[in-house]
Amino acid sequence: MTHRLPLRRARFCALGLVLLLVLLLSAPILAKGDPLPATARRHWWDLDRAHRCGSLWCSRVLTPHTPLAPFGPRITLAVIPGAGEGSQQAAARVEARSSAVATTLGKLSRALGKHLDASPPAADGVPAGFWLDRRDKSRHPLTPSLRIGVKNRTPVIYLPADPTLKRPQVTLITLTEPDSLANDLDLETLAEQWKGLLEGTLSEGLWGASFNRSYPWGRSLAALVTLGLGVLGTCLCTLRLQGLYRRAREVRADLSRQQEAAKVTAEDSGETLRACQRLERQLRRTGLLVKLLQVLRIAVVVMALILALSLFPTTRLAAAFLMQQSIGLPVIWLAMVLLEGGLTWSVVRRLNRWAVDAQALNPTSLRPRMRLETNLRVLKGSIAAATSLLGAYLTLLLFGIQPQILAGAGIVAVAMGFLARSLVEDLISGIRILATDRFAIGDSIVINGHAGLVEAMNLVQTQLRGGEGEVVTIPNGMIRDSINRSKDWSRVNFEVDIAWDSDLQQACVLLQQVASALAEDPLWKDQILEPPQLLGVERLEQSGVRLKLWIKTQPLRQWAVAREFRHRLKPAFDAAGIAPEVPQQLLRRG
Repeated sequence: MTHRLPLRRARFCALGLVLLLVLLLSAPILAKGDPLPATARRHWWDLDRAHRCGSLWCSRVLTPHTPLAPFGPRITLAVIPGAGEGSQQAAARVEARSSAVATTLGKLSRALGKHLDASPPAADGVPAGFWLDRRDKSRHPLTPSLRIGVKNRTPVIYLPADPTLKRPQVTLITLTEPDSLANDLDLETLAEQWKGLLEGTLSEGLWGASFNRSYPWGRSLAALVTLGLGVLGTCLCTLRLQGLYRRAREVRADLSRQQEAAKVTAEDSGETLRACQRLERQLRRTGLLVKLLQVLRIAVVVMALILALSLFPTTRLAAAFLMQQSIGLPVIWLAMVLLEGGLTWSVVRRLNRWAVDAQALNPTSLRPRMRLETNLRVLKGSIAAATSLLGAYLTLLLFGIQPQILAGAGIVAVAMGFLARSLVEDLISGIRILATDRFAIGDSIVINGHAGLVEAMNLVQTQLRGGEGEVVTIPNGMIRDSINRSKDWSRVNFEVDIAWDSDLQQACVLLQQVASALAEDPLWKDQILEPPQLLGVERLEQSGVRLKLWIKTQPLRQWAVAREFRHRLKPAFDAAGIAPEVPQQLLRRG
């Protein structure tokens, strides 16, 4: 687990960097396309950016004191694209309208706040314990009353002039027919609704100014407490994660010991398989808990940041944006975690059932365990990669970025096409390798002239560990022919040369006796599958006679069995006086 944790963090960091790069590069790319007018003046993170509402273009009016209830009424302005007017121009026009209204509201709210500061302390009428009441507040006593009038035969909402405050008449919103269509209300009803929303916005601004005057350090202290609770929650999640990491390391060590023991002996292969499956289930449960806790830790940090930012009017809209995205992002990635867990559980369940049936048919075979381990690694990695890509795609859609627009951008399209071609070829070859069981993790194979043990593999590439410790990585698409030296079983192909004057019959008997004794040895009999087979004289040469013997062994045990056999044969030949071949050369005189 210690060496996989940095790799997992690096994978998620790389995915985050790719998403950030795409988001940063998307603005100039999207700005070139007419179908994406939301970037006409606003960025994708602006809550008041223009958007389609039927045949109209709409934009919300937002200020730091605007109520942001998801299903409550809101002020949404709209325009109809004029003849010959492009989407960019229409979007810019409606955004200019909403920006003008928000600017006017902001100036008016600041002016009212200054008037509140200049008034006596009792003018705001704040009772004790008022700020702890979470119910909707009534109108602030200093909230001005707005009026609805008509200007150029069009309804307007305005603030009357106040000679005592030396305040001129201020027009806030001019209502239009597109506004009525977008909000599905007639102009009179819509004007009354918007008048109440505007007065509520001004009242919220005045209540905020009253709080600042009563508690100058209140917002800062509340932000510190919120961030402190966020840090505490993050620390608790981190401590729990560390415990899960330790548990995963222990389970993985037990699993590794079980797998190593299974390679040495074929006894109780079914029981060993069940033990490995039990440990694999523990690892999967631990991995799922780790991912859920990671999502929870990120959610705690984001929520603490949102609450802290929402306490200050200058950062409240940023908090609203984070809140809007924080609802979608955790849902997306939590769904990806659950989807990955569900798919992995289904795949593992089917593979375990197959492995148990295959082991029952051949109790001494190690192949079901090797195929199970290989298929689990490959398929779990493929499921994780697929769900991560799906989550990234949905994240782009959540941020309002169309991936097909990015794919059509010059060098990006060329790079994606080139990578997709080679990737598809590698994937098809990887699927074919798994389906036909050409090799598995732990097999000794030869590919393209490279020999070694299969250390890791997935649907894209295969890694071999050579005899000198070197690692060779081969894309699956480049694998044409492969030699598997350990599938199902292996064989000792033993050859020995003896001198011409040695007793041939005695040498054959000794070969058979030593091999049979090795096969009956309790330490070695589990590794030898069948009685040794003496083939006899393989070749007659000038220097001697070559004898050949076969010993069928468990996969990958042929080298250990061959070394032990040679170690036992040498003293037996010496005791019987059987000499090795002697190079001879016949010289003739001319």
